[in-house]
Amino acid sequence: MNNIALSKKLLLSALSGILLTASMPGYDVPYLGWIALVPLLLVVMVSSPTHHFVLALPFGLLFSWGVHSWYPDIFPPALGWLLIVAVGTFYAGLIRLGGWLHTRLPKSLSILAFPVAWTAIEFVKFIAPVVEDWWFVLLAKSAWRFPPALHLLSVTGFPGLSFLIMLANVAVASLLLRSLKVENLKISRQASWGAISLVTLVLIWGSFSITSPIKTFTIAALTDMVNQDPDILATSKLPADAFGTAENLPDVSQKIFDLDAKLTHSVADRHPDFVVWPENEFANTDNATLMQQLKDLSSDMGSYIVADVVWHATTGMHDTALMVSPSGKEAGRRAKINITDGEKKVGFVPGPRKYPVFETPYGTVGLAVCWDRHRTDITRELARNGADIVLMPVDDDFNANTRFPPFHASDGVFRAAENRVTMGLGTTSGLSLVIDPYGHITAKGTLNKRGVTVGKTFTVEGQTFYTRFGDWFGWLMVLSLAGLVIGARKSA
Repeated sequence: MNNIALSKKLLLSALSGILLTASMPGYDVPYLGWIALVPLLLVVMVSSPTHHFVLALPFGLLFSWGVHSWYPDIFPPALGWLLIVAVGTFYAGLIRLGGWLHTRLPKSLSILAFPVAWTAIEFVKFIAPVVEDWWFVLLAKSAWRFPPALHLLSVTGFPGLSFLIMLANVAVASLLLRSLKVENLKISRQASWGAISLVTLVLIWGSFSITSPIKTFTIAALTDMVNQDPDILATSKLPADAFGTAENLPDVSQKIFDLDAKLTHSVADRHPDFVVWPENEFANTDNATLMQQLKDLSSDMGSYIVADVVWHATTGMHDTALMVSPSGKEAGRRAKINITDGEKKVGFVPGPRKYPVFETPYGTVGLAVCWDRHRTDITRELARNGADIVLMPVDDDFNANTRFPPFHASDGVFRAAENRVTMGLGTTSGLSLVIDPYGHITAKGTLNKRGVTVGKTFTVEGQTFYTRFGDWFGWLMVLSLAGLVIGARKSA
């Protein structure tokens, strides 16, 4: 491999970028993620550390472009493309760090170099202040449609799955290099086969670790397309960039209610137990007329309805998930915590970090809104408080972009599998989903198409290890990386 021309090494790196992109949400070839990095690792593992960053750049740039092509739709185009390049260099840097450790660590530890380096830095970026809201796609997301792998999330959260995927890639690359008679390899054959055995055992465990449902029920999730509706946009007095993030005027609220009520009635014959509307700030909770219409609709349907409303509370103006019951009464509400910059600009403030849950005949419900599902702690705290169903109105409309919604949808799948909760997600234009506690999608809407999807799901008993102990594996990776770096520097 050392004798291969630089141009061919760069092509192998680019191939990894293409393969990993193909495994990600929206492209959905999940099995590729387990081998996608092999071409890149084949050249990095036999090259000098001084070349690792350059060799990893084609991978990083192509992967970043493939999974962040929606950046130019939410930022000015020039800035969006600059950010794609910047994030690509970040991914190349992770490979550079793993490669440096791989060359410095003793053989007994070298198989851990890439998995620990990638997982630790990915985790720190995800939780650190400021950068936690910078959306970089996680390696673990390549398995979002592969439930046997998702079972690991209930123990380790996403860092464990990223680690396992990288470990599989390293082991396969090492065995291929040995078959090519490459000399002076750091990773032993025994370590590689041991890693593959571990991956296999985890996937087998995930395939068979399914408990019996406690209660079954149905959720209807709306996709209402209000952000792209010409009539509603013409009625609104809001500028285009504020619609969908700001409080609506009463006549706009009435139009949104009429539209969502019609969609809700369209599935009345399927008798959904819950109906989840999108995040459209459809009305102010002080609007008694619209609140009564919502309660009457819930009574007519015999369903719990979760709608997105504007709540002027003593703590400020909140984007809020409101649930009404079939009895025609409010059953619960909770303000959005993880709000966007756009929402801040129009006066919304984060909701209190309180996690009330609400009893229903089908299970205990926790409520959240849209970007709340991107943070791991919000759903986890709801589950700790007893929620086994989490319902969220969502807005994924970025100029009708089709690339972003699957990535945001995968957050719902991960939060469900981590905490063994059922998720119901209604969206303005994205992927409306019903997800069971094991991460299986039981109903999925269509991007940029108005409609209602109805899925059957269930609850299971007990809290997961991850729900109880949180991001223990991520912190273990951070401590492991620190130890490996210290050991590598001492061996220099």
